[in-house]
Amino acid sequence: MNFYIAFGTVDFLNKLHVKNKNENMALFYNNETAILLHETTRKSIFAAPRKYEVLFGVGYIQDVGFAAFTYVPVTDEGKPLFEYNITQKNSLLKDTLGLLAFRILRPIKSDTYVIASFWLKESYYLDWTRSPAFEELEQVIEKTKAGISKTVFSGPAYTKTFHSLQED
Repeated sequence: MNFYIAFGTVDFLNKLHVKNKNENMALFYNNETAILLHETTRKSIFAAPRKYEVLFGVGYIQDVGFAAFTYVPVTDEGKPLFEYNITQKNSLLKDTLGLLAFRILRPIKSDTYVIASFWLKESYYLDWTRSPAFEELEQVIEKTKAGISKTVFSGPAYTKTFHSLQED
């Protein structure tokens, strides 16, 4: 499965979303930007998206609620270990209250993986970030760091959060 992310203004991306209403897309925004997500087995309708392959996914991404994207830059040498460690933790999400969908995205033309989670509302995400399951998932990065040299990561991991237009 292919996963594409386009960045832009809410107005521009919303027009693109409405124009392509038969595609599997979702629109989110934060105080910096808006993102339009496109998940498909085909090529994207975007002119210049960030391109990913879905390494692991559960649930259905919808145009509702809240989304969190954790960006993890990984060196070429570290990719196999990181992928192995992160895919072993998918059971931590089973029966998580408020979780709509979860994706682990392998980058096509960069070194930055994306761990994306989609929630009914922000409070469910915040509750999850205080859970033992979240701590265990966060430790995958530390385990990977310890598993081989410090050159596994090409930069620090960081998270960006977004709200859907439907939430307002």
